[in-house]
Amino acid sequence: MKLKLTIFFCFLSFLMVAQDNFVLNSVCSKKANAKNIYLRYKVNGKSITKSSVIYNNKFVFKGEIDFPVKAIICTDARFYMTNLNSKIIYLEPCIMNAVIDFDDLNTTIISGSRTNDEFYALENTTEKEKIHKQIDSIREVSRLYTVKMTTVNDSSLKIQFQKSLDSLDNQLDQLVDQNIKINRQSNFEFIKKNPNSFITPDLLDRLLVDADQQFPYDTIKNLYDKLTPEVKKSYGGKQFAKKLIDFESSRIGSPAPDFKVIDINADVLRLSSFKNKKYVLLDFWATWCAPCREDFSFLKEVYYKNKDKGFEIICVTRDEKLDLWRNTVKKENIDKWKHFSIKENKSRIEDTYAVAAIPVKVLIDKDGNIVGRWIGSSAEIKAEIERIITKIFNN
Repeated sequence: MKLKLTIFFCFLSFLMVAQDNFVLNSVCSKKANAKNIYLRYKVNGKSITKSSVIYNNKFVFKGEIDFPVKAIICTDARFYMTNLNSKIIYLEPCIMNAVIDFDDLNTTIISGSRTNDEFYALENTTEKEKIHKQIDSIREVSRLYTVKMTTVNDSSLKIQFQKSLDSLDNQLDQLVDQNIKINRQSNFEFIKKNPNSFITPDLLDRLLVDADQQFPYDTIKNLYDKLTPEVKKSYGGKQFAKKLIDFESSRIGSPAPDFKVIDINADVLRLSSFKNKKYVLLDFWATWCAPCREDFSFLKEVYYKNKDKGFEIICVTRDEKLDLWRNTVKKENIDKWKHFSIKENKSRIEDTYAVAAIPVKVLIDKDGNIVGRWIGSSAEIKAEIERIITKIFNN
């Protein structure tokens, strides 16, 4: 009997160790005793958050994963992330080691994870580092000019400083655009060459955000099809496969996914109720999104020109603070068209319409088909929306 119990407890101990199949042993390069540090990652769409207390300048994170997975280390329990208090890494089902500076997590070094090594190499090319240094330099100079603006009384000097700031802002915009293009192209090249990498589904996800505007959807779909079976079975692979299906159903030319929700006035709102009656523009936004709110003056013009011709706007908010959302709708004087909250309805509409970032606008014709889709806010986008709607209602 004793032998059986011994075997049982040995087997139980083995299972308990096996469950923690990733271990991240960490050392702080500076004293940070008794401070808390946090780790967040997703498994099959479920968010997992762990915390650890630093003791003797060391801490350990353990958990169970079947595949490499993207994670965030952060010193803020709310995960309000900055360059200093957070770091994106990749965990693997193995033993890993980390060296961190608690005051600057961006300098964190991880060893023991092949996937993390791939991610680090991709994110830290010589070309990217050069642009990052230029961006940081311009931001620092801008900060100094901003300080000077507040300390001088001479109006001519203020004008001179403002011109310098405007010039720096233009340079910064150009560098940021250049950085986006470099990242997009390097991600694309990595995906083509590394169908067996577990970071590839996350990179495909980034490309899908701009699908049909930067890379054709069919190109992204073909890249996914070439992934190895193991990568497709990973958490990231399965999540991306689902996003592909959602994106396919929300492309221009596809029937718009129907939805039934409770609107801001507590009335039932169903997209299909507008079929054969009106064109509908879905506007995905939030009160904290400045470009979203800047678009309202333009949307008002379009709405009042065409509302009597068979045109409706439905605004879909990401807001968590519903009172703020309701007050903003009144303040912006946009309560004449339709509104509903994702949170209030526990809606999956952002998934079904493949909305990763806001603002996003989707135009649906009277037959219920998607005829326009725009990501972001710009003069070009507004001009195209106005051109298409003017053509529709002036024919």
